[in-house]
Formats: sequence, structure tokens, C-alpha cells
Amino acid sequence: MENTVDFLRLYEEMFKTLPSGDIQELLDICWEIIGVPILAVDIMYNVLGISPQTKTGDYQWDYLLENRGYETDMIVQLYEEGIMQSVNENEAPYIVDWGSCKDAPKIQGIIRVNDIIEGYVTMNCKDAPITSDKMKAMEIIQNTCAFFFKDRESESSMHYTYLKTLTGELFHHRIHSKKQLELWFKDTGIRLEPPYQVVAVSTDETNEKNVLSYIRKSIRQFFPCQLALIQHNVLLILQYNMNIAKNTEASEKQFHTILEKFNAHCGVSNTFDNLLELASFQMQAEDAMRLGSRLNPRYRIAYYEDYYLPAILLPRTEQMPRSNYLSPVIANVQAYDKAHSTDFLPTLQVYINSLRSTAETAESLHIHRNTLLYRLNKIEELTGVSLGDPHTFMHLMISFYMSELEGR
Repeated sequence: MENTVDFLRLYEEMFKTLPSGDIQELLDICWEIIGVPILAVDIMYNVLGISPQTKTGDYQWDYLLENRGYETDMIVQLYEEGIMQSVNENEAPYIVDWGSCKDAPKIQGIIRVNDIIEGYVTMNCKDAPITSDKMKAMEIIQNTCAFFFKDRESESSMHYTYLKTLTGELFHHRIHSKKQLELWFKDTGIRLEPPYQVVAVSTDETNEKNVLSYIRKSIRQFFPCQLALIQHNVLLILQYNMNIAKNTEASEKQFHTILEKFNAHCGVSNTFDNLLELASFQMQAEDAMRLGSRLNPRYRIAYYEDYYLPAILLPRTEQMPRSNYLSPVIANVQAYDKAHSTDFLPTLQVYINSLRSTAETAESLHIHRNTLLYRLNKIEELTGVSLGDPHTFMHLMISFYMSELEGR
């Protein structure tokens, strides 16, 4: 393969592709003139063009040739190797010669429009040296691809710019009237019809922005009608027109897999019909996200309807000592159990959780009903309270519930 590039010919032939905006045609020309395999993908690693249409012996390259995109596991591998993150850490073009590219080094270009990354261009230098001419050629190629993208319905288009601004206004709670909403709908040419739902996603990965950007793109198949914003390392999604959403059990399973791969957690609000109430439901989604990752970390998707009580109780109780919210009955019974080797406290907890049903409690503890009644009478005698008092019952129920939360 040639180590020098005929730039005059490259410019002339590339210029001829400008009217068509055909990336595949552009890459065919680049392969013919530069002599190394070259491909372009969008930010989701879907192939936009690849030349030549023959295998190279590079597994990942050949996979893209045959499948026109990567599976999630392969994208995760790129992330774990630091290749995905490198686009934010290097000025393109740059060389990737580590991880899976160690034996097949690449020249990496970035398709960037208005400072938004729309995709990537890659030269495969497995069988040819990396030269300054190839690096210079990649700079020209990535800029030409960016020119092609300007006329597409991409995230750099004016339409998406309006939508992005609207999304920011909504999630920053700066739209307060139906009149403001109608003006925005008119300017953007889109109507956000109910029902609505807010989804919040966070990750423990160090490069949150890269991961959240990928998740945002990948979950469009599950949330086809959406506006999204990354704010304070949290991906916020406003889902609208939910009547046409594709939230099947299979799609939720796929979404869960993506979250698991990238160590991310998601919170989902209740549905709502008034877009001006977005702030309340955004809080629901963020609360569910935080509480789900804390209380049930194995389950990547947390619905607010399952976390009402901790959302109400935890913010307040975390600001006070346990003695301020736990019933003193618990401490007294616990001390008695310790001194007399009894198990009154577990009995009391089962009784309260059984909504004071003696039959259900006795069955759960595998004891006779008379034994249960003896224990309950003893507890009332020790503590001086009536377990039938509604306030005592509610305080004990909350106390046991909070103790369970703290133990998770």
C-alpha cells in the first residue's frame, strides 16, 4: 500500500461527491486513493459506509462489514477498553493502538457538527503503516463527512436545536403557562401529547457523559416519542404520546440489559396528563432512581409507585437520630428480650406487619394462638401501651418499616 497520498486527486474526487452527500461513495474514493480500509459509523455504531466490501481479518471490522452494526456487548467492550471515552480525550484525528486495536491499529476521526458528535470515521492500518499523510487525509475526510451531516435530520439541525432548547426549558421548569407551551409547539413544529412519563438514568461509571449519551441513543427504540437531557450526571427523558410507546416486556428486558451492562439505574415516574406539572414527576423519577439503586440495586428499573413510602419517609428520617422516629416500644422490648432470652420483638414485628391479625401471626410464627396472646399481653404490660391504639400501631409499623430499609 502507498505511504503517500495524492491530495490533489483526493480533493478533486471528493469534491465530486458533495452534491450527492453519499458517504459510501466518499469512502470508496478514499479507499481507492489512500489504499487502506475505511469505514464510517454513527454514534450508535451503525455503519454509514465501509470500503472495500471485503474482510480484513480484523474481527471487529469484519463484524461491522457483515452485520452493519455492533451488539451491545461489543460496544461495552469498546467502553471498557477506553476507546469510546477517547473521543472526548483526544483531538481528532488520533491513533488507537490499544485494547482490541493493539494488533490492528486505527486512525480515528470524529464527525462533529456544531460541537456535537454525530459519528466516527476509522482507517484500518492493520496491513499498512500509519503516516502523517494518512493522518492529514483523515482530517479532510472527517470534515467532509461533517459537511454531509449538516443537511441531515441530525442533532445539529435547526429543528433539533429548537427541540433541545424546549427540553432545557421544560426540565429547568421555566415554562409556566399553556400559552408558553403553545408558542413552543408552534416554533418547534411538534406537539407533545399526553400521557407523559419521566425517566431518570444515572450510572456509577467514571465517564458518565459517554455512557449516558450512548444510553440516550440506544433507548429510543423503547421510548420513540421522547425529549432527553443530560443534567448533573443524570439522563432525563420526557416520554410523550405514550399510547404509541413500545413498552413491551421484551423491550423492558432489553432496556434492563443495557442498564446492567453500563452499571446504570433507572427511575420511572407515574404517568400524567398536564405537562406544566413536569417538575413533580421529574422528582418522582429521580427519587425512584436513587431509592431503587440503594434499596434494590439488582433491579435496574425502579418505578415510583413501588417507592412511595421510602420517598416520603427517608428524606426526613435521614436528618434526625433514630431515637427521634423509632417507637420507644421497640427499644424496651428489645432490652427485655436480651435480658430474659425471649423473642417478643420478632413476635411484635410479625403481628404489626400482619395488620394485627392474630390468626395470620400465629400461623407465620408456627405457635399456638394462646401463646401469641400471652406474648402480646406481656408486651403491653412491659411497655404500658395498647397495641390496639391506632397511633401506637402506626408508629410501630413505620418504625419496623424504617428498620427494614436501614438494614438493606
